[in-house]
Amino acid sequence: MSHFFRNLLSGIRIRIQRAFYRPLAIFDISWLQEKILKHRRDQQVKHHVYQKKYTIAFRDAEEFLLSADELFVKEFYKFRAENEKPRIIDCGSYIGTSILFFKTQYPSAIVTGFEPDENNYSLLKSNLDSWNFKETDVVRAAVWVENGSIQFNSAGGMSGSVQLEESKLGAAPQNTVPCIRLKDFLTEPIDFLKLDIEGAEYAVVKDCASQLSNVRNLFVEYHGYYREMHKLNEILGILLDNGFKYYIKEGLSLHERPFLEADASGNFDLLLNIFSFR
Repeated sequence: MSHFFRNLLSGIRIRIQRAFYRPLAIFDISWLQEKILKHRRDQQVKHHVYQKKYTIAFRDAEEFLLSADELFVKEFYKFRAENEKPRIIDCGSYIGTSILFFKTQYPSAIVTGFEPDENNYSLLKSNLDSWNFKETDVVRAAVWVENGSIQFNSAGGMSGSVQLEESKLGAAPQNTVPCIRLKDFLTEPIDFLKLDIEGAEYAVVKDCASQLSNVRNLFVEYHGYYREMHKLNEILGILLDNGFKYYIKEGLSLHERPFLEADASGNFDLLLNIFSFR
């Protein structure tokens, strides 16, 4: 067989493999299911079964697939547990897929989750009740720098956020939700702290700075603006002051041509995943 035909057949084989590549099979999502879900745009409640025993109710198919990819394929939150019962605080629990990951990876973990969005919390509570995990608790509250209540942008899905003064999401429906001061929960050793709180992370990390020495592993999803680069620098400084090393990955490419789009307007200019560890 000529070199040309060998290359042609190799190219065809690679294209076929790519077409049927099924990374989400690890989460029991078939190739066909993935294709169907990618084209679902309705907000009706759907269901998926993981490991033949965990039924997950969800509405937004695109967000569900993204969550499954980050958690179960890429394993964003996997860490080395130093004890049999790691203490985990999950801020921004969404519909519970992160808690499902934690409890299937670390079955004896003690998990506390916070989720302010009413619709998300309804699915979260329903999912957790059906999974029947021990030593797992969820609270309908926004993570913040004080206890009480706060205005919340109910943008739907993963995008809901507390109403910050600099927020550009003012057009989203707002309602008042309970809020808790995260610092009060960091008085004991925490094996893993996840902060996926849609723009409130700067204020919360600053408020918790004196208690972060109790945290062994910290994940922060950072949302930032070019005009406020000092906030990212402050967060990284706080991490260093508390003895963390960190690794940063782009959560989403918001500006494909940063030199040309430095003045482009949008909800955020930076969306970064900050993995902090000791």
